[in-house]
Amino acid sequence: MFAKEIISYYIPALKGKSTGDEALAQMDEHRCSHLPVVDKGKYHGVISENEILDWEDSSQSFNSIKKTLVRPFVNVYSHVYEVISLVSELHITVVPILDDKEEYIGMISLQDLAFAFSKITNANVPGGVIILEVNVRDYSLAQASQIVESDHAKILSSYISNTSDSMKIELVLKTNKEDLSSIINSFNRYNYNVKASFHESQFDEDIQRRYEQFMNYLNM
Repeated sequence: MFAKEIISYYIPALKGKSTGDEALAQMDEHRCSHLPVVDKGKYHGVISENEILDWEDSSQSFNSIKKTLVRPFVNVYSHVYEVISLVSELHITVVPILDDKEEYIGMISLQDLAFAFSKITNANVPGGVIILEVNVRDYSLAQASQIVESDHAKILSSYISNTSDSMKIELVLKTNKEDLSSIINSFNRYNYNVKASFHESQFDEDIQRRYEQFMNYLNM
């Protein structure tokens, strides 16, 4: 999934003549704490809520400071993982999107990113989830796929997360099979450590709960 597929067109960018007060009102309306400053298609950078609150006069415009703004952005053809990486690295709530000429196209909000991630992981597709703990040197997605497919199932998505033990990782597999008992038995026969498993309803409830917590956080 590319950045251009999840651009938010409903959140307007700030202009150079926009004031700090106008920016704060817009951030409150759209539940974000950052906004890009754009003039005539030229992207100048991102301003944060905290920066504006530190101003002595929040009625001033961005014309006087736009040259000093930080300029995080991704290209329209950047993968959504690059967007996620930028959000994680800089702790920003919107990511500006530029074209090949570095002209401003739009932005991606955290809400848009949450919806995109649900599509990437096939969270809404019926099935089950298995979490495996694997030694780094023994990790093989090909073998894991072979084990799942031997039980007439398919892996819909997978991702890796680190554990407290630097020599081990967690491999999370979303499959299209709701009854995971035979797949779990197969992994056990191959000496995999199955840390957890979720059938469809359990996983959907967990995803829904986490999603609601995330949206509540955004709306604070």
